[in-house]
Amino acid sequence: MAAEGKKGEPKKQITEKERYSFIGFDVFPGTPKDLFKSDAEKSKHVEAVKLKREKGDVVRDECKLLEERVSTLDRNVLTLACIVIIGTLFFPWFSAYNEIVEENNDEPISAVVDSSIVSDSTLMTMSDTMNSVSQVMDSTALAVATNDSTLLDTETSGTPGEEVLHGFVAKKKIRKEYYHLAGYGVLTSLGTVGGYVFGSGIILIITGVLFILFVLSSLAIPGYTLYGLYGMKGDADQQALALKKILKFNWIPAILFFLAFMLSFIGAEYGFDSKAVFTSLGSSYGPGVFMGSLSYGVVVSLGASILNALKGVEI
Repeated sequence: MAAEGKKGEPKKQITEKERYSFIGFDVFPGTPKDLFKSDAEKSKHVEAVKLKREKGDVVRDECKLLEERVSTLDRNVLTLACIVIIGTLFFPWFSAYNEIVEENNDEPISAVVDSSIVSDSTLMTMSDTMNSVSQVMDSTALAVATNDSTLLDTETSGTPGEEVLHGFVAKKKIRKEYYHLAGYGVLTSLGTVGGYVFGSGIILIITGVLFILFVLSSLAIPGYTLYGLYGMKGDADQQALALKKILKFNWIPAILFFLAFMLSFIGAEYGFDSKAVFTSLGSSYGPGVFMGSLSYGVVVSLGASILNALKGVEI
């Protein structure tokens, strides 16, 4: 670059030092240091550049454009996720239970009281007797005695002025009996469980349809994803772009689940006696029943589908 001189004078050539002072807007205010520590290092670098040019390689080392869009690790993770999604169809997706009340294990209770408190049993009512017991029994035994049915009896102790009260508390035991439905069971139980769902109003009907689509997509989409991983033809870029489009379908299960969850807030009345079928269903359908009826199979399937979908965003 030459500088403009006075009229009639030749143009002045900018010196090397002046040229360096303008590099990077004063990044190098003075003469920059040599890029190489020695001539040997410079010669080695120049020879490497010449060798790359002779091979026709004009892209710098570790260029991001040369990296695989879908690495071997990515393929393994996607494959495992697809297998897990299909496998969850044999896991429990839904669960419900019935509460069974059992009365057993009579628990004996005894206490020693002053006979002056219960001097004449024929004149004391049952409430008076319970009040006497409350003065001598600990708080835990009292809570049990007042909440459950209790049978009391008395006898004279060996110590004068004392009587012994004996009681038996009928302990109530509630047992939950669980029933599970696998993912594939959503399709095979249409004649039984489906009759309850599709006979209970539009909200439960739509929810049932959404979960049927959920189950079908949990079989079809992983299969389609595996085809995109190992069956697509073309170069690496074409395969990666095709796989990216396929992985977007993995959002479908999440969308179906979200729609079913939002419908549960509208609620619905059952078209059958729910308590006679399962106690956990309650008297009406709502978000509590929806979340309480889900099992771990749905969660695992949903998580693996979202993992595949997120990988499609990265490609």
